[in-house]
Amino acid sequence: MSGARRKVDDAIDTLRLKLDALPDGIYQPVPGIRVRRAKRSVGTGSRWTAMEPVVARLGVESALDVGANVGYFPVKFAQRGIPSVALEADPKCVRTATTAVRRNGLDNVAVMGLEFRPDTLVLLPTADCTLLLSLWHHLVRELGFDAATDLLRGLWDRTGKVMFFDSGEDEMPESFGLPRMLPTPDVWLTEYLLKTCPGGRVEHLGRHRAFDAAGLPTDRALFAVIRKAPDAYEAGVGAGRPGRVEGA
Repeated sequence: MSGARRKVDDAIDTLRLKLDALPDGIYQPVPGIRVRRAKRSVGTGSRWTAMEPVVARLGVESALDVGANVGYFPVKFAQRGIPSVALEADPKCVRTATTAVRRNGLDNVAVMGLEFRPDTLVLLPTADCTLLLSLWHHLVRELGFDAATDLLRGLWDRTGKVMFFDSGEDEMPESFGLPRMLPTPDVWLTEYLLKTCPGGRVEHLGRHRAFDAAGLPTDRALFAVIRKAPDAYEAGVGAGRPGRVEGA
């Protein structure tokens, strides 16, 4: 691409980014995108800080983010040398994620404009690591609890090593149709994930900043559902090849 063409493309991208960010800014502080960020970007970084050691410990080599928004997590994976797929239905977010990938000079991220639902589940690739962050409660509201559970189980079936999960909890209004999370959301969600993701064990990765349906600050539990494996694999040896260890 010529220098003149690149400058024109950059100018068009910048204008489109500013338009797509109206009126509330963008959801995540994705690298390479310099437009106003919404207050909901708070907590994105703390989630990655909690997830990254697990990614390193398990030797993750591929990632799929379902409901990727503007692509913060796929970009972070790619910057670690881990090929990733960003799945997102909102055209504005797809455009922003695509621009972020280009501006970060990444050639190991695919941005898919696709809605996650029962008839598109079959199109999703398998990956060592999958992410379903702040999306499950929307699936429950739109499709019902049973269908949302089936989608979560289907995503787990496509997960080789670890799935990161969080969801709206008791702060969400009744219109979302979420079950009562008793005795506490942390306990209920842990038990739900163990039941829905057979062969997995659950690690609690702390509580992180989020916002409720009215835009008020709250926090949510972040979970890692890790596929059970022999002890030697978790120590860094598995699948017939040396694994990675944290800090290597």
